[in-house]
Amino acid sequence: MKHLERRLRKLEARGSDPSGLVPGSQKWLEYWDRQIYGYMTKEEPGEPVQFPLEAVRAVMRYANEPASLVGSIQGIDE
Repeated sequence: MKHLERRLRKLEARGSDPSGLVPGSQKWLEYWDRQIYGYMTKEEPGEPVQFPLEAVRAVMRYANEPASLVGSIQGIDE
């Protein structure tokens, strides 16, 4: 049984990204929307941040939705 649990943990780790959430899920999208929004609205540059390319693409598509934080930034689509 321990062998199966270990294999299951390995499989679950492959199905997630640094957020720990399943890529493509609504919670994952909302998480990355908040992270990218926070990065874009900081006035002072902080330490470098790495976002998964898949997350950036998803958030840019999501930006047209009313619930998107990134889409609420003035001048983002100009």
